[in-house]
Amino acid sequence: MPNCASLTAPPAASRIGRRAFGLQRIEARVNAVCAKQLHEKDVVGTQVVDFEERVDVRRLRLDRVARIQAELARANLGGLLLFDPINVRYATGTRNFETFYLHLKGRHALVPREGKPVLFMPSVTEAPVLGDDVIGRPAFNMASWRTAEFMWDATRRWAAELKDLLTELNIAGEPIGLDKGDMATIRALEEQGVALEDGLIPMDKARAVKTEDELVLIKQACAIGDVALANVQAAIEPGVTENDLYAVLASTNLKFGGERTDSKLLCAGGNTNPWLKREASDRLVLPGNLVTIDTDMAGPLGYFADISRTYLCGDSGPSEEQDDAYKRAYEFLQQCIPLYRAGASFQEIAEKTPEVPDEYKANRYTILAHGDGMSDEWPAIFFPDRSDTGFGNYPGHLEENMIISVESSWGRESGLEQVKLEEQVIITANGPEVISQAPFDWRFVG
Repeated sequence: MPNCASLTAPPAASRIGRRAFGLQRIEARVNAVCAKQLHEKDVVGTQVVDFEERVDVRRLRLDRVARIQAELARANLGGLLLFDPINVRYATGTRNFETFYLHLKGRHALVPREGKPVLFMPSVTEAPVLGDDVIGRPAFNMASWRTAEFMWDATRRWAAELKDLLTELNIAGEPIGLDKGDMATIRALEEQGVALEDGLIPMDKARAVKTEDELVLIKQACAIGDVALANVQAAIEPGVTENDLYAVLASTNLKFGGERTDSKLLCAGGNTNPWLKREASDRLVLPGNLVTIDTDMAGPLGYFADISRTYLCGDSGPSEEQDDAYKRAYEFLQQCIPLYRAGASFQEIAEKTPEVPDEYKANRYTILAHGDGMSDEWPAIFFPDRSDTGFGNYPGHLEENMIISVESSWGRESGLEQVKLEEQVIITANGPEVISQAPFDWRFVG
């Protein structure tokens, strides 16, 4: 592909050159080529190729472990014991039965403050794919559904083995962070003299700022999300069900190498107001219904596209209620995005956010924005007058290479439907960079 700088028109003084090149055609070609180069720079494919650098998986693993270990040092922890499968994946670069282990105890990992992560595998078949950056060890079966009344004995046996490992790593006398654990796990470790501390906050902080390879993967995920939303928009017609449309969303993600969705937040008509009251169902989409979608999609290698759009079913014009909610949601989103700049405090963003009219306050979204990575992540930023935690905004600030989803959800308290829009942005040195190119419904804001 030619370089943009080389595609220049002939000197203005040369009439022959001007006629020969056709100045307008050259300018059009310059614009088209430059736009194409920018697009290719921003989004790469998902396969291994030999003509451009894409994702370096080993670097991805090592950079993430380095971020965890930096947080361990700040928190004065000897290591992190991880049971959440998303945290295990972040730490080891491996996955197996992620959804299964979200609710059942089994596969887990230990990340020491120095050295390689240790992955405890229920299946030895994983060992050949670990690579040299992760130490593999067999995991005892200690989940209650496998051990029944032997669960306590199995967990104590596991805890003794873990204590031996901590001794081997020279961290047995140091506090160990734990991201989650049941009563048997906690008590068995305490019986071994292991001092447990919180491991969630160090993991949250480690995952909050993205590495160079994570940024590429999130852009890939959002590109797939854009295609999925366009496919859903094209499939919206009277008589289709919410589940039909959700199947379009999920199958598009799977087709392009995505892995899962963390919700079924695709609703129509009265199911949209208030937002979050219901997931996709067998409800029929009727002419004139709003269809609202929140992707919540984990794309290639588990990275998230969290984008929301709302579309009108049919060719008729919107009602006054729909039109007002959509325009307000769109304008609110566009006004808020510029606030998300490196160095801006969470409280500062909240205070500068435009006021929400009283008729829309009750049904507004619970937060202004949140982080994204392998799932919804820290931080969460709250309205200045509303925090579902009761504590308000954490006294933190945005950093370069954070990924933030900016929320905008508008529906009248007494209304029938709700509009949900959301953009995912990268916090850069030059301001927020919107990743998604998914279409809005231009009948409202065109």
